[in-house]
Amino acid sequence: MLLRESRAALARRSYDPAGALTITGALVLLVYAVIKAPDTGWGDIRTVLPLAGSALLIAAFALIESRHPAPLVPLRIFRSRTLAAADAVTVLIGTVAVGMPVVLTLYAQQVLGYSALKFGISSVVLAVGATAGAITGQGAVLKAGFRPVAVTGLALMGAGSLVLMQVSVHGSYFPVIFFGLLLGGLGIGLAFVTATVAALAGVAGQEAGLASGLSNTALQIGSALGVAIVTSVAASRSQHYLAENKGANPLAALTEGYQSAFVACVVLAGIGLALALLLPGRPPKIQHQLPEPASEASTN
Repeated sequence: MLLRESRAALARRSYDPAGALTITGALVLLVYAVIKAPDTGWGDIRTVLPLAGSALLIAAFALIESRHPAPLVPLRIFRSRTLAAADAVTVLIGTVAVGMPVVLTLYAQQVLGYSALKFGISSVVLAVGATAGAITGQGAVLKAGFRPVAVTGLALMGAGSLVLMQVSVHGSYFPVIFFGLLLGGLGIGLAFVTATVAALAGVAGQEAGLASGLSNTALQIGSALGVAIVTSVAASRSQHYLAENKGANPLAALTEGYQSAFVACVVLAGIGLALALLLPGRPPKIQHQLPEPASEASTN
């Protein structure tokens, strides 16, 4: 209320409920399908129908946004290659940054017997690593550019997941969990800061809010998908292991599933790394100009 220059000079305001409903419904169906697939099967109609429904709602969302006078997400903003690539990378960052700790938490508590409090304290190294990576990333982006910093961050996230693939039934906190969390945390900090800065680079000042909102949305989408993917992979692998090894130790089956989930994290980090190669090497000059006044625009 106190910043007059932040108010849009619009005679009429409009809301986009159809856009909000279609994209929300699409994401709900997508996550639901991925979570339920291990129980129902990927080819089962109970998985196929939600996936098809999600695709249809995404198409409807794109159509609505292209025609609405005040769209929730103006599609023109994706003409910025830097923003589009940054948001795509952010989705992958979210899948690993949330998926990997969730699997590790389950492993520590269900296999190693940690309490929630004990593992919560033990995993503080992830937050420390992420903080150190974020602080380092801010300066590194200005010196080295988006692409190399983002690639390094995602490589570290993949390396952390690769280390965590070594978890075992009789494992311990050192060295596997500690170094897995440390490497993953450093990578998360580097990659997330880079993707966030890249999402805002090159967009006009009046679009900074939209670009920031899209970046946050991309992270939340990645987080939801990450949990759905890694838990689905873990459950599927554990079920197959028990089916192939009658009378096997349940903890061994759980561990097999968690190891496969960390493999999924490595793959997701690799996809994110490939997408990071689409980012520009050096930050483009950020535009902060305001829109042309109506009188000047009409005379031009």
